[in-house]
Amino acid sequence: MYPFYNRGTFVVVALHFLGVTSVIDRCLPGESCFPDNPVILNFGKSLDGVLLLPYMQEYTEVVVTRDVVWTKFPIGIVVAKSTLDVQRSVLFAQKYNLLVSVRSSGHDFLGRSTAHGSLQILLGNMTKTSMILASPRNPAGEITCESGNTWLKVYEEVDKVDRVIVGGSAHTVCMGGYTLGGGHSPMSRTFGLAVDNLLEVEMVDAQGRIIAANDHMTRIQHLNGSVTSTNNSDIFWALRGGGGGTFGIVTNFTFKLHYPASGVATFDCSYPIVRSDETEIGHIVLKKMVSMLQNLPTEWGGYLIGSGTPNADSSWGSIMLAMNHYGSYDAPTRSYMDELKNFHPEWQQYCAYKRLNTFLEYESTPKDPPYVSTYLLNTLMQEDSFTDDWIQYIFTTLATKLPQPGIVTFTGILIGGKTSAVGIQETSVHPGFRSAVMSLSVGIVPVGENITGLREKAAEMAPQLAEYGNGQYPNEANADLTNWQNKFWGSNYHRLLSIKRQWDPNNFFTCRECVGSEDQTSSHAHVSDNHGVVFSAEMNKT
Repeated sequence: MYPFYNRGTFVVVALHFLGVTSVIDRCLPGESCFPDNPVILNFGKSLDGVLLLPYMQEYTEVVVTRDVVWTKFPIGIVVAKSTLDVQRSVLFAQKYNLLVSVRSSGHDFLGRSTAHGSLQILLGNMTKTSMILASPRNPAGEITCESGNTWLKVYEEVDKVDRVIVGGSAHTVCMGGYTLGGGHSPMSRTFGLAVDNLLEVEMVDAQGRIIAANDHMTRIQHLNGSVTSTNNSDIFWALRGGGGGTFGIVTNFTFKLHYPASGVATFDCSYPIVRSDETEIGHIVLKKMVSMLQNLPTEWGGYLIGSGTPNADSSWGSIMLAMNHYGSYDAPTRSYMDELKNFHPEWQQYCAYKRLNTFLEYESTPKDPPYVSTYLLNTLMQEDSFTDDWIQYIFTTLATKLPQPGIVTFTGILIGGKTSAVGIQETSVHPGFRSAVMSLSVGIVPVGENITGLREKAAEMAPQLAEYGNGQYPNEANADLTNWQNKFWGSNYHRLLSIKRQWDPNNFFTCRECVGSEDQTSSHAHVSDNHGVVFSAEMNKT
């Protein structure tokens, strides 16, 4: 009956097998409310982009998310080419009561950007950019980027005009979910979070209206073509940290640009946790590293990284600072890390500076794997978080015995500096961001295809990690939290929920642990997630 179903019976059977006979009381294939064949095909023809359906090979190639453990199966994927495509898709979904999911690059560690039985709106092909260097809003200028731009592409664009921008280090990450969740960066200590550099957004709301919003104005383009404006900027405040997938679909972001420094340097310094002679040095090394972070100049940013794996020389584990200095190599601040470089050099796996010319040269080095399988947990580490108990927790965690073969790692991205200069109510991120020294994420990475029990292990580990910080970064948190409202947004949540209910009273936009998702009444809102990988494999065999 439907164009889905050369493989299409597969989709219906899969959804019913998962227990999805009704997803948050939305319409699914096989139900009388679901649009018929000609309606679906005509909708696809109305788009500037394309509509991928499950019987198409392109659907099979696109549906798998970057973190494959969260792969789910939409009823169709709109590969949008324009804001009008997004508007058309929202109106179509509203008309037929379809669940909507929104995805840009698909770097999603909680399964928020996809959903079984949804109409997925994929923004990854929306990659236009434009710059204004003589901007009255910011001395160094501004750039407007469609949501599908990757950060590496944007870094390359702004480098051409001798500018830099606050963005992520992973090359294939787009700006949508990254920015809406707050957006930390190796440049955050110098220039703040991504939301601190956000000047304006364009968004399609739950009614299909096109919204432009900044910190002093909200302009609404109604479906009849009329335009109204207000000085109420609540929706812009909510989008500066309130998370993706809930207030609307942001199609364009406008960011501040910054003038580049006279140079960039990196400093990478790594030690084993246990030496090849079985001497445990990890406690001493980690204590030294975190002491270096307490008075870190704002020109320095980067990462504290650890893993619990055997090394080729019979040592075990690693603790590493991977740092970047934004400024002249001859600046006194650059030499701040000399103290660590000279700390027990006989223990070091390696420890060296590298002199670079531009931030783009620094960002061109990392390479992303195309897909990962990772369960994360997170906390926002404060100045008083780095206790002896925490250090012991880190090493116990890295050595955790997992129910399946896997690796435990951690990555702490350094914040503080300029991120602490913004008031806790100026943006909607958790207030703990403004006093934090580090956003610390622990990852459980399977080795092999068996992931049974790993999600449960992450949920078991999450509460203890949370005790060492204040708040969590919603983009890298555990997927099975209780009281997530307080952990993700703290005292800002009440206002976020009020704005959500004003702009989307019927919860048209919803996702796991997103603002307003507690208002859902259907028991089918979240279904078993681990089946997704199994079905993905089956589809690729078809």
